[in-house]
Amino acid sequence: MLRYILYGLYASILVHINQWRSYESLRKRAEKKVIRQIHLAYKNVPYYKKKYDEAGVSMKDIKTLADLKKLPFITKDEIRENFPDGILALGTDIKHCHYSATTGSTGRSLPFVFSHNTHIFYNTTNFRVYTMFGYRPWHKSVYVKYTNSNVRSLGPLFRTGHVKSIITVQEQIEAIKKEKPDMLVGYASLILEIARTVTPEDLKIIRPKFISVNSELSTRDQRDYIASVFKCPVYDEYSTEETWMIASQCKEHNYHLFIDNVWVEFLNEKGEEVKPGEVGEIVLTTMMSPVMPFIRYRIGDLGRPSNKKCACGRGFPLLEAFDGRRDDSFILPSGRFVSSLKILNTFTMYIKKYLHLMEEFKVIQTDPGLVIIKLVKGKEYREDRFQELIDQLNRIFGEPVTIKVEMVDSIPSTGAVKRKAIESLVNKRDIPDLARLN
Repeated sequence: MLRYILYGLYASILVHINQWRSYESLRKRAEKKVIRQIHLAYKNVPYYKKKYDEAGVSMKDIKTLADLKKLPFITKDEIRENFPDGILALGTDIKHCHYSATTGSTGRSLPFVFSHNTHIFYNTTNFRVYTMFGYRPWHKSVYVKYTNSNVRSLGPLFRTGHVKSIITVQEQIEAIKKEKPDMLVGYASLILEIARTVTPEDLKIIRPKFISVNSELSTRDQRDYIASVFKCPVYDEYSTEETWMIASQCKEHNYHLFIDNVWVEFLNEKGEEVKPGEVGEIVLTTMMSPVMPFIRYRIGDLGRPSNKKCACGRGFPLLEAFDGRRDDSFILPSGRFVSSLKILNTFTMYIKKYLHLMEEFKVIQTDPGLVIIKLVKGKEYREDRFQELIDQLNRIFGEPVTIKVEMVDSIPSTGAVKRKAIESLVNKRDIPDLARLN
């Protein structure tokens, strides 16, 4: 335990120093780590060795970041199909690692494994996100999410609170009033829903100093609206559960790419780097996760890199925007909307509770009163467990909505960069109250 505490202190100091290094220094360090990660993966991870051998890649030719283009991409399907024996480093004991699963926004369960040191490092990059826009250890942070953050306070320092993301918005508001956060953290659509519902009386008690939104695409208009309601700045961050922090906004509201954690490529349809300001597919290479490395990992998101510098003085490169994370909110018969993240979080909660309950799903709203779930069963599927999920959805909807489940062998891709797991076919343009969501 002492070793992990000491490593946590070291990692926290390191990531806070890194942000003030020059871009040239950060790039040089990233190049060294990325190349080392690739060579270790070839040596220790069976699937990478097989993949690179079949592609005719010689490790002698992989010396610089420019050589990344010589490596084939890896996808979530490949990782899923080769987990655990093919994609974990030889000798890995999962019982002594951080082991979980994620759905992202694709609707397919993806298991992942971190060593404890990697998990600690990732958490320090998470802490840096908050300190970038003003969080200090004496501030209280409250998370609106499906699971508790399990961060232990140290007396008056690092105090946290948890508000469940799958309860009703009124219940969430009451919980936030009790917690009285200095920093409110949550999914963009959930915080937006809360902002649209709070009353002036509620806001006499709920008075955060700043808000951090994450886990989905949010527009500047949405963040500005939230900021106008709570009278505090709103910052956005971009991450995945399997690779952790990719980028975050600073006080200047510019996105900084965390190239001390993950190397990011922005590629066109030919696999070439796009120019600053152009839209490219985001491809990630982790550099701090030797147990389960992600090398040229296609996550399906789109983004636009930038060659500008930020007035905050940080050396991390900037990007203009993310362009590819969007699900649809559901519109119920009463006209009330339910955020897609609240629905997705329900599925995520049960994927984590029963890791092999389902392999793939898609939730489609075809009519205000009809929701269809297309489900690929997991190897440990049980009807009573899935009914728990259905019951939770009914509680979230809070009004008569028919939920039909269709068992399928697979869910075909539509050919889009990222297939939606939560999709509404109801025409939201006919509902004026939702104009602020677009």
